Amino acid sequence: MNDIILQMSKIKKSFFGTQVLHNVEFDLKRGEVLGLVGENGAGKSTMMNILGGVIPRDSGDMHINGKKYDPKTPKDAQNRKIAFIHQELNLFSNLTVAENIFIEDLPTSGFHNINYKYMREQTETYLKKLEVEANPNAKVEDLTMGVRQTVEITKAVMKNAEIIIFDEPTTSLSTKEKDNLFRIIESLRENGTSIIYISHILEDIMQLCDRVTVLRDGSIIHTENKCDITQNDIIRMMVGRELNQVYPTIEKKIGGLLFEAKNIKNGKMVRDASLKLNQGEILGVFGLMGAGRTEFARAVFGVDKKDGGEVIFEGEEIVKPTPQKCIEKGMAFITEDRRQEGLLMPKPIVENLILVNLGNILKRFGVVNMKTQDELATDAVEKLKIKLQDKDIQLAQSLSGGNQQKVVIGKWLMEHPKMLIMDEPTRGVDVGAKAEIYKIINSLAKNGSGILLISSEMEELIGTCDRILVMRKGEISGEVLKDDFTQENIIKYALEEGV
Repeated sequence: MNDIILQMSKIKKSFFGTQVLHNVEFDLKRGEVLGLVGENGAGKSTMMNILGGVIPRDSGDMHINGKKYDPKTPKDAQNRKIAFIHQELNLFSNLTVAENIFIEDLPTSGFHNINYKYMREQTETYLKKLEVEANPNAKVEDLTMGVRQTVEITKAVMKNAEIIIFDEPTTSLSTKEKDNLFRIIESLRENGTSIIYISHILEDIMQLCDRVTVLRDGSIIHTENKCDITQNDIIRMMVGRELNQVYPTIEKKIGGLLFEAKNIKNGKMVRDASLKLNQGEILGVFGLMGAGRTEFARAVFGVDKKDGGEVIFEGEEIVKPTPQKCIEKGMAFITEDRRQEGLLMPKPIVENLILVNLGNILKRFGVVNMKTQDELATDAVEKLKIKLQDKDIQLAQSLSGGNQQKVVIGKWLMEHPKMLIMDEPTRGVDVGAKAEIYKIINSLAKNGSGILLISSEMEELIGTCDRILVMRKGEISGEVLKDDFTQENIIKYALEEGV
């Protein structure tokens, strides 16, 4: 028992009268990296929020270092040396690295003046210790996502955290930043820190973790040493069935030209990008971080005012595109930032689902047809298999990340779009939900919709697309046809000039 630092026993939790955790039994060893996996809505975040003092458990016991642990607030968790690196980082972007690290306990000297020199020196010491290249005086808003994340980790290390929870830490990182994160985690493990690593990227789980715990429908299904389990075993336990085909195939016909973007420019990120999309085609767009993919999508949909170029839909130019004009034409845009741009987080799920279609379900004097609203929302929940307790009163912010993404997709599907721009549609989504999203994409393409699929996952693009374009430094640097789909053929256009 001495090697166990954390023990959770018979943990139960209910929301809206529905039990979401069922007698959870969970333990964490000293100096190990434990992978926690499960489908969206399985209860992973609820478990960790209970551990972190964010929400109370209904029943059950927790012990840290053999002593009873009963947190009422996140501060209680911090006092017991638990740190939480959230997927949405908790940093003040307008403050410096040093200020963020000391924000909860600012050091003072004489007349209660803040001791900035001490803050900078201590921050620099710990950054060097973690081999992080960052200036303590740099503002967080000027840092890459990878460096911002290391700032959060540095905060945890400076507080001598014995348990650090990482929640989907690589979703916004480049390959180089992910490698650096893994190096830091290895270093923490070597120094005796215990890590709970939550991720939907099973390749990372298999590379990084010592043991893997699978959670399904609020119950711990199995915990096993990484060396005694396969990726397929994990998937089967997560979804409760064999998932032989993550990327489903479908017979469809590609039609005529639907959409064309000519010489699009958007600030410094998009210099001169052009592409064509046909009816029923799934066109992938790949590029390394900073290539300009998202900025291109925002410009053609009118989210950002483009600096030049033409947007042509069904043979007609959309002059000075705006989201409203594009929606009226039959276009849809599933943004990569679902929390900030895709959803009204503090609003009920039903209101989010009917948001785009609201104008079509109004009765006289602008009154919402509640019956139609309920029918449409219920249909979307069933088709997309959204896991929730009550669509009418439950808020979007209470859903897991994958189920939030399904709501984002569901609101656009009600409009039966002729074209969808999908920017990282499966980011932070479990393997079972990914397969469901791919089926939806295939079904839309079969019915003639054109899909512009932007993704950082080459395997995803290879498994779903008819063609793949690659962006580099704001321009389309290459095209790869289906018969030539290989990771090598795709990545060379992202890395080299003049290929």
